[in-house]
Amino acid sequence: MTPPAIVAAAREKGLAMIAICDHNSAGNVAAVQAAAGRGLAVIAGIEITTAEEVHVLGLFPGAWAARAAGEAVRATLPDATAAAAARFGPARVLDAAGRLVGHDGKLLSGASALDLNAAIALIHQRNGLAIAAHVDRPAFSVLGQLGGIPREARFDGIEVSAAGVAAGRGARLAGLGLPLVCGSDGHSLGEVGAGRTLLDAREPSFGELSLALRGLGGRGCVCA
Repeated sequence: MTPPAIVAAAREKGLAMIAICDHNSAGNVAAVQAAAGRGLAVIAGIEITTAEEVHVLGLFPGAWAARAAGEAVRATLPDATAAAAARFGPARVLDAAGRLVGHDGKLLSGASALDLNAAIALIHQRNGLAIAAHVDRPAFSVLGQLGGIPREARFDGIEVSAAGVAAGRGARLAGLGLPLVCGSDGHSLGEVGAGRTLLDAREPSFGELSLALRGLGGRGCVCA
């Protein structure tokens, strides 16, 4: 999952825009954006694990905003133990060519100290969009962990897994009253593009995605 390989896989699948959402980190976002150049839109993102073990996607207007949010999340994480490194492998930081430039020493696979509302607020403070991740899954979703979406949680949208869309779970989740998107949640190159969102927009960009989620200016989005 190096930046050049991710970009190549996205282009092979015919994608116009992807989001890079590593667990509790945005350290590789800028490298993927640089690898993509102008041929593929790459949204800077992060997947925050809250204190309740709910996964929340943060999508941002630029890598600077994602990095700032990522540093705030990382500050609440413990250091990675030798056992965690052996189980999950080293958290690599790469450049645009896929060369190793460092390692992240935090336990990125763990839960942050931010509760759900604090994580959403952090995303919004950086002008980002807060998406409830893979809500149709029993583990690490707001529905699975909390039994529902708290009234005070200010999500901008909810994500349905690719398997959930294939099983028709999107129709039921539409009743939650939030825009639906579908992502691949890809942890390997073969999963890139497994889940897709179709945008009715002028161009593939964060700004157009933001308008589409709000249904403004004739924009819109549907799970594919």
